Amino acid sequence: MDAKDVTRRAEELFAGGLHCAEAVLLAVLEGEGAAGAGVSPRVASAFGGGVGRCKEDLCGVLSGGFIALGVLHGRDAAGEKWDQAASLARSVRERFVQEHGCTQCGRLLEKFGPQEDMDQCIRLAGETAGMFHEALRSAQEPAAASCGCTARQPRPGAGASSCGCGCG
Repeated sequence: MDAKDVTRRAEELFAGGLHCAEAVLLAVLEGEGAAGAGVSPRVASAFGGGVGRCKEDLCGVLSGGFIALGVLHGRDAAGEKWDQAASLARSVRERFVQEHGCTQCGRLLEKFGPQEDMDQCIRLAGETAGMFHEALRSAQEPAAASCGCTARQPRPGAGASSCGCGCG
């Protein structure tokens, strides 16, 4: 799936009865090929409408995406690193704030003005799912070393390389 497919899928899921957080969670996981990862939309159910419909906290589209990041790049034990999940979450949050001015559900709803059938929220869910998908895709493309190699660790049996990337 590309970002447009993920965007459309989140919109379909939301329009089909899931709420913002649930729709984004499932669309992002599907976009990463992790739809069968045993994750139910119920893990995002409490986050709809700015956490429990209060509209005072983090927009549900972000909550659903952050849950997806945890599923995909989170840790299973206290000693494990969570740098990638944190970095991805920060980058998506920063982009969202740059584009929308805030992350709070109620403030976003005020900016939208009157809605018909949650149309603005559905559109935002799709757009945000696409943001998460793009962030995940860009994070999976390793930067090339000065020699052009993308190896991160020396390969077994590889000789020493002058650039230190392990392509030897």
